[in-house]
Amino acid sequence: MYMAVGLAGKVSRRVYSPSAVSSFFEVCDRDNTGVKIADPLRIGSRGGGFKLKKGTYTLAFEVPDGSDTVLINGVQTQARTTKRVIDNLRRIYGFGPVRIEHTVELPVGSGFGTSGAGALTTAIAISDLFGLNLTLSQAADHAHRAEVESVTGLGTVTALAYGGGAMGLVTEPGGFSLGRVDAILKDYSEYVIVCAWFGPIEKSTVLLSEDKLTLVNTHGREAMQRIMEERTPEALLRYSRVFAEKSGIATPEHLKLADAAARRGAVGATQNMIGNAVHCLVEKPKLDSFVTWIRGAVGGGEVIISELSDSGPRLLSSP
Repeated sequence: MYMAVGLAGKVSRRVYSPSAVSSFFEVCDRDNTGVKIADPLRIGSRGGGFKLKKGTYTLAFEVPDGSDTVLINGVQTQARTTKRVIDNLRRIYGFGPVRIEHTVELPVGSGFGTSGAGALTTAIAISDLFGLNLTLSQAADHAHRAEVESVTGLGTVTALAYGGGAMGLVTEPGGFSLGRVDAILKDYSEYVIVCAWFGPIEKSTVLLSEDKLTLVNTHGREAMQRIMEERTPEALLRYSRVFAEKSGIATPEHLKLADAAARRGAVGATQNMIGNAVHCLVEKPKLDSFVTWIRGAVGGGEVIISELSDSGPRLLSSP
């Protein structure tokens, strides 16, 4: 794990958040009359997916002068969502420049919820650093606002902040204080998520594309209805696979791989929303044979394996 050395000033405790892979979604950015919602806390999504134990660890440092900096796995980056959290909190609480260091265990920009996890852990770390005493709901709302304003996500933070259920469903949109989260109750320790990852994408082009929203929302609502009727992991992935195809988001190659994964023993599989990756839910007794198969099937892709998590974010004991 990357750690900073030789930095002056105070440092927060380390903050952890799980990751979240989204399987399907519906964009909720208009009110009942069809008018665009202005308040970022009321904008969000309905959808579902899986929380992963591989996550994001964040430290916040107070720096004596200069400007804000953000590092991801030791590399300085623009990290617009994290910087939006910093800016929004500074306008309220008036602190000086900070250095944020994220250690991210999954690929960025690939539908693993890393921007949401980074935003959430940043809000908590800054609160810890400066003694702001933010509640979880307040920190999550700041992170959600930053995600919406940065066009990097809609419902991820609300799902991550929820402390129960590894197979989650965001059933009502909005920030954590307004949204509603449910979960399919299964023994998550019996399963592993196996992902085939093929590189990052810029999701803002999808989230901002009005011509795709009708298809996305129609089939996202239908997927949610079907999944809530059956309430099983099999249904979650089955109808997410249907959503991926009918919404027009999935590529033919990813759909083909998802279908092959199901034939090879996965409980189900679909494309990450939104990402250049396919996630597969696999029962642990089948893991070894499944991983052997998928490593041979993905060509130039990378295989990522993570256990599931039913926890939310938390402060760790020390940096």
